[in-house]
Amino acid sequence: MTLSPFRTLWFFITVGIILGISSLIMPKQGIEVAGFHLHLPNLKSLYGGDTTQYADISNLISEVKDYDSLPDIDAMIAETAQQKVASADAKALAANIYRLQFPNGNKQNLMQFFANLQKAYQEKKTIRIMHYGDSQTEGDRITSYLRHKLQSKYGGSGPGLLPALQPYDSHFSIRQSNTGQWVRYPIFGKIDKQVLHANYGPLAAFSRFAPIVTDSNFKDITLYKATVNMEQSKMAYATASNFQKIRILYGNAKRPVTIKLFVGEQIVSQSMLEASNKLMEYSFTLAAPTQNIRIEFSGYDSPDIYGISLEPIEGVIMDNVGMRGCSGTFFNKINYSNLRQSYEALDVQLFILQFGGNVMPYMKDTTDAVDYGRWFYRQLATIKKIRPKAGVIVIGPSDMSYKSGNQYLTYPFLPVVRDEMRKAAFKAGYAYWDMYEAMGGYNSMPSWALANPPLAGPDYTHFTPNGAKLISNMFYNALMIEANK
Repeated sequence: MTLSPFRTLWFFITVGIILGISSLIMPKQGIEVAGFHLHLPNLKSLYGGDTTQYADISNLISEVKDYDSLPDIDAMIAETAQQKVASADAKALAANIYRLQFPNGNKQNLMQFFANLQKAYQEKKTIRIMHYGDSQTEGDRITSYLRHKLQSKYGGSGPGLLPALQPYDSHFSIRQSNTGQWVRYPIFGKIDKQVLHANYGPLAAFSRFAPIVTDSNFKDITLYKATVNMEQSKMAYATASNFQKIRILYGNAKRPVTIKLFVGEQIVSQSMLEASNKLMEYSFTLAAPTQNIRIEFSGYDSPDIYGISLEPIEGVIMDNVGMRGCSGTFFNKINYSNLRQSYEALDVQLFILQFGGNVMPYMKDTTDAVDYGRWFYRQLATIKKIRPKAGVIVIGPSDMSYKSGNQYLTYPFLPVVRDEMRKAAFKAGYAYWDMYEAMGGYNSMPSWALANPPLAGPDYTHFTPNGAKLISNMFYNALMIEANK
C-alpha cells in the first residue's frame, strides 16, 4: 500500500515535532542509555541560531617576531629616526607579549637561573634545562624551537637527554632506531609489575635490552646484544644536529656490559659499563662534533638505562621529556635518592613543567581541580627539596575543546585547573606562564584549529608543527623579556 502525499507530509511533521521537543528537554550533555551516549543538537544549532563566539587570534598570528631580534628595550636610546622606529616596534611587541607571572612579583628564583645562564655563556660552560610535558610536547614539539632559540643566543648544540628506546613514532630532532630486545618501563601510565623498585631516573622511565631478572634466578646463560642508532632528523634545527659528548646514565647493573661507540662505520670507543646497584655514568667526548652515533651493547644482563645524552662541550643543553597521557604527578613516586643523584649528575639549572591537559576530561567539579592542584604542588615541593637552587617555570594547559552538538567549547573546569596550578606554583615560589590566556583564552582552540594554515589539529587539543612553533616563540619572548631585565 502506498502512502498519500498528505500522510507522508504529516509523518515528517510529526517526527519533526517529536525531535524538536526532545532537543528541548534533553540535557545539553546528552544521556546514557544501556551503555550508549545519546545526544541531540539543539534547535538553535539546527536553524542557524548558534551564537558561539571563538576567540580572535589574528594579532597572535601577525606578531610572530622574536623579541631578541629587536633592540633591548631597557638599553634603547632613541636618538635617530631609525632608532625611534626600532624602539616603537620593540615596545609594541613587548606590549603584546603574554608575560610570565610571579608570586607577589618575586622573581628571585628565575633571576638566579638567568645569572647562571649568563655566567655559563661567559665562561664557556654548559647549562641544562629540562622541559617536562604531556602529549603537547611529545616528539620534541615546542621544546625543539625553544632549544634552537636558546642555543642560537647562548651557544650550545645537540638534542639533550633521550631514552634508549623512543616511545613515539617520530622525534623532531633525532632519528632513532634499535636492534635487540629493548623494552621501556615508565612510571606513569600502565606500570609493569615486574619492576620491583622505584629507580626510574630523570626521564621517569628506563629501558633494558635483556629481560628483568632477580638475584635469585639470575644465570649467565644468554649473551644479549643490542644497538641504539641516533642520527640527525631531516626536521631538526641546525643547532640540535651536532653534538660532541655522549653520556649514559644507568643503574641496577648485575653484570658488566661491553659498550662500543661508532661514528659511521668507525669505532671511536670501546669500554665497559661496570656492575653496580647505584646510579652510574658513562661519558665520552669525541674529537670533533658529529651528527650520528651508534652504540652497541653486549652482556649477559642489561642495566636499567635511564637516558643517553647527546651534548655540546659548552652552551645550552635542553632536554625534552614528552609524556603522553601523563598529568605530571610522578616526581614523588620516583625513589628520592635516585632522582636526586640523576639531577645532580646532569646539573639541571631550570625545570619547565608543562601539564594539566590530560586531567581535563575527568574534571567533574571544582573539588577535582583543587585536588589536582594539591597533588601538583607536591611535585613542585619534591623538586624544590631535591634541587633547591634550580629555577622552575610552570606552564599551564592550553585551551582544549570538547564537542557539544555542533559546537567546540572550552572544557568547563579548564580555567579552574589553570588557577589551581598557578596557586601551586606561587606557593612553591616559582614562575607561571598561562598558555591558555596567551593563546587567546576561552574558545581560542577552535580559532587555532581553523586558522590557515592550521595551528591545531582536528582533535581541537594538540598543536600542529606550525602551532607548536608559534606557542614556543611566544614563551621564548616571555622568557627573554625577563632575561633582558
